[in-house]
Amino acid sequence: MINVARFPTVQAAFDAAPDGARLYFPPEMSPVTVPPSSFQHKANNQTVDAMGVEFLVSTWGTPVFLAVRSSLGVGANGHTWRIGLVRFVGTRGNHTGAPIRGSAPYCSGCAVWSNGDRNYVEYLRTDGMPTPIFFSSWDGSSMNDRTGVGNRIGYLEATRYNFALLFVSQEGYDWGDAYCHDDLDDSGGVNPTHAIYGSASSTFRSRGGRIGKWTVENNLSGAPFQLKFTDGVVAGTLSGNGSAGVVSIQNCHDFTAEGILGQNVKTAVTGSRLVELVGTETCKRPNIGRVSVDKATGVNTESVLLILDESGYIGSITVTSRNTSNAGAEVSLRGVGAFSIPAILVNARGTANRPVRLGNGAEDGRAAGWNLPNVRSVGGGSTYDPIPVEEFAQCYNNAWGDGNAYLIGSIPNKGLFRRGMRWSASAPSSGAPRGWTQTVNGALSSATWAASTAVVAGAWWKLANGRVIRYRSSGTTGTAEPNPTAIGELGNDGTASWEYMADSSGAVVSEGNL
Repeated sequence: MINVARFPTVQAAFDAAPDGARLYFPPEMSPVTVPPSSFQHKANNQTVDAMGVEFLVSTWGTPVFLAVRSSLGVGANGHTWRIGLVRFVGTRGNHTGAPIRGSAPYCSGCAVWSNGDRNYVEYLRTDGMPTPIFFSSWDGSSMNDRTGVGNRIGYLEATRYNFALLFVSQEGYDWGDAYCHDDLDDSGGVNPTHAIYGSASSTFRSRGGRIGKWTVENNLSGAPFQLKFTDGVVAGTLSGNGSAGVVSIQNCHDFTAEGILGQNVKTAVTGSRLVELVGTETCKRPNIGRVSVDKATGVNTESVLLILDESGYIGSITVTSRNTSNAGAEVSLRGVGAFSIPAILVNARGTANRPVRLGNGAEDGRAAGWNLPNVRSVGGGSTYDPIPVEEFAQCYNNAWGDGNAYLIGSIPNKGLFRRGMRWSASAPSSGAPRGWTQTVNGALSSATWAASTAVVAGAWWKLANGRVIRYRSSGTTGTAEPNPTAIGELGNDGTASWEYMADSSGAVVSEGNL
């Protein structure tokens, strides 16, 4: 064991420490002031034992412990750190300036910075450090020079961070458990903050890693979890409470998680959903136990967007929304393949909810191969009045028609369904229809378009050639019939606005009276 207190400087102890040494910081050393040059490992497989010590950093972009590969790879590998507390006490900077080891300056404001292999941050607590842990792939030229192997975290607690954990191009990693809260955006809104930010590229991907149970609170400047080009993740429960979204998974394959949970979720950053699996490559083969999003009052951001390919499974999706204005869907499902989501429940407690939609980007209307046997929506404020299925099965060219019978009070007159869709009367009585069956694929409507006629928001009207639009606001129609050409197109008609829902009209027939 090397007692760091017996050396004239901390760096002198590191310079003297051989491979496999234990560097002990006795509690009476606390607090330790970190110099701008950091404390740099000069050998491998060392243990830093500083559980009773507080480290104070006053220079922006300065790591406390630096494990950097040299031309021989000396000093970067096999270390273990146990660190009581690292606190930033200087003048804060931002994300601009000359890159440091391939990344923006604030990415080097770390308790631990390493571009080596088999390193282990066993315990760490930080306050105000912009990037508490950074496992980098820089090796002298750019951000993506190499792939790190076998790096691990035991437990991390971070507050006032930009990226609590930043990693680039890693394999065989284990990010353990963490509690991160109350982010601090030093970029002035340019870069969202994240508790976990896995940043890579299509050519330098991260692969084969584990994430434990991470709980994040009040991450207000970005989604708590963002992974890019990160394949083969096996995660526990990822929780984002009171934060700007929950999870953004981009261009990742074989993502597995026990659960994705969001409570009191705030509005996501521009262009994002609260939970999203997206990307130009699409996300392939996800397997998630459950997704649950409870939105804060007044948050109208769309909740869940899944753009998937090949196959996948999500045990359930539960959304509690209190929307006051939202033209989009609570849950959007897009892609082609064999996917199964046994249950989707939308607790639509606001006044403007459109829970489920199927579609696929430019081909808005294709979600082939999806198995959605149990889709329910309840809402209407505190009474939890049921919303009829046609209100939320607005799913373009691939809708239910699954053989199940859905309850409805009268003949359906809105929504887009396949032939074979069935409705049963919710309040059956003698002499009244027992239910209805759709006999022709297409959209249902309550009226044929007419000029200078009052129309209410939510009504589906039929145009010439069987096309169908849905009115997004109430008003009076104009003198010329709308002429939409692309599914999803928006337009105005007199004082009302509309959305183009379908190219063809469906038809339903009564199943006979009781």
